[in-house]
Amino acid sequence: MRDRFDLELLRRDSTTGGESATFAVSVPADLLYFEGHFPGSPLLPGVAQLVVLVLDQVRSLWPELGEPTRVGRLKFKQPIGPGDALQLTLEREHAEPPRVHFQIDREGQACTVGVMTFATAAASQS
Repeated sequence: MRDRFDLELLRRDSTTGGESATFAVSVPADLLYFEGHFPGSPLLPGVAQLVVLVLDQVRSLWPELGEPTRVGRLKFKQPIGPGDALQLTLEREHAEPPRVHFQIDREGQACTVGVMTFATAAASQS
């Protein structure tokens, strides 16, 4: 069983207001998080989407961000299953506190959307 997604960075951009990155994501059929969720009709749990997919990529792109303090406007719009080909878009706002908007799409349709708010790096080290 695998515990990671297959990812490829498609593009990374900077603007005056922030930064963005887009990844192609392949969901392995033998992904650990499908086990027991649900037998016969496996669905990717929301916690795996948020922590293993979104948060891991945020931390790799912007390690200076502190710990997440809030997840807002979270919507699970469509289920994600084994073998799905997805696109993950992350958009960081240069604001206080720092925020990252995320969207997971399949074939141009949103599966999961939301905003993570982070403590500043200095606040996380206190």
